[in-house]
Amino acid sequence: MKRLFATTALCLALATPAYADGKIYVQLPDLTSYRGAEAETFLTELVMANIVSSNCAGYEVTDEEWSLLTDSADLIAYGQLGLTVDDTDTVYYGPAFAALDQPDTCAEYGPKVEPMLQQLVDLGGARTALPDQDAAYAAHQVLQAEWDARAGQGPVGKTKTK
Repeated sequence: MKRLFATTALCLALATPAYADGKIYVQLPDLTSYRGAEAETFLTELVMANIVSSNCAGYEVTDEEWSLLTDSADLIAYGQLGLTVDDTDTVYYGPAFAALDQPDTCAEYGPKVEPMLQQLVDLGGARTALPDQDAAYAAHQVLQAEWDARAGQGPVGKTKTK
């Protein structure tokens, strides 16, 4: 029994540094004022900024800025709009990735990445990592569980349909 406990404890200890999967957590903005069509438009812009900054040369962002973009998109998609992951992928990420096939997408949307990041900072977000990443990970897990529990239950203000 002691051996089983020791083995389990060792496995957990070794897994702890990797449990956040290398993600960096940052202070997120207050996006609670975004509702309905305004939230949908903002989510479209956030997703485009994410996709462009991840795929277009010259518009790259830091890991912290990437977290600010993606986690803010999650706040809107799952927290404000109550979307499922499938809905978010279909309605927002699919079209954003498809836009990369167009020759002018990077030139058109690339210059919008920095203003989007600044807007998120102006709303209370940060471009620097939170000092206690373990606590941030735990808080994010709680938030994710809340979103999962509400997913697909008729989002408030949702105006888009499949």
